[in-house]
Amino acid sequence: EYYIEPVDEEKDFLVVESPEDLKICDPACGSGHMLTYTFDLLYKIYEEEGYSTKDIPALIVKNNLFGIEIDERAGELAAFALCMKAVDKDRRFFERKIQPNICVLENVKFEKGDLNKYMDEVGGNLFTMPLQNTLTQFEEAKNFGSLIRPDVTDVQEIISILEEKEIWSNLLLHHIHKQVLRVLHQAEYLAPRYHVVIANPPYMGGKGMNDLLKRFAHNCYPESKSDFFAMFIERGLKMLIIQGYLAMITMESWMFLSSYERLRNKLLNSITIKSMVHMPYLGKGGTSMGINFGTAAFIFHNEL
Repeated sequence: EYYIEPVDEEKDFLVVESPEDLKICDPACGSGHMLTYTFDLLYKIYEEEGYSTKDIPALIVKNNLFGIEIDERAGELAAFALCMKAVDKDRRFFERKIQPNICVLENVKFEKGDLNKYMDEVGGNLFTMPLQNTLTQFEEAKNFGSLIRPDVTDVQEIISILEEKEIWSNLLLHHIHKQVLRVLHQAEYLAPRYHVVIANPPYMGGKGMNDLLKRFAHNCYPESKSDFFAMFIERGLKMLIIQGYLAMITMESWMFLSSYERLRNKLLNSITIKSMVHMPYLGKGGTSMGINFGTAAFIFHNEL
């Protein structure tokens, strides 16, 4: 009885037609802890929408959950954990031949002149300057991880065109073709296409970074370069669609230190803080999480 209808049509919310449309990503997924928890939540959402319980596990693994990792073993464990979640709900899951969407980033470097030969064969019109730049952005993928921001973000059409080309039969270009597709598939995972990004990102201060990583952080993340986790806050927001949500647990330092003042201003001008829990370090007892440094858990709404 107290509901007041808005005068204007509301548009500042995330529109999702069905659970199958939801795309949720952990850009530093490790062995998949957050993804497996999300699986349980999604299962309940599908149930509430009236989906058949035998169909739900495959739909979640196929459509909803995406993980990115630089450590191959951790990525394999994440994929295994999701499969075990699915099998627990659907004993015939393996018969459906659905692979979890876990991308283990690989270094891809092209030898001098190789790309020119490939572009000549495929057709140079397809290879715009942003695409050419993207093909060189994964030389240090194991070092930079999900912090890489591909110049080309809509790659699906490019992948489709290249897969239709009969390059596989050209033995001289077969390896280059495989590398190009690998880069594009990795770039697709890093595109701004997720409704929700969740993470407990890695922590690493400047002293722990190698020279290449320091230079990369300085050039690409000037407001958050002081620590890996802060760069992941920025990066996570860029992986979202408009009206998407970023949910993270990180160290508390970005909230207070002067070195993160520019990051705080940038965030306040671009997002809404939906919720935040600050768990400060309490001395000998650690924090409420039992660890020896303060943490912050938060949800940001990406409105721009």
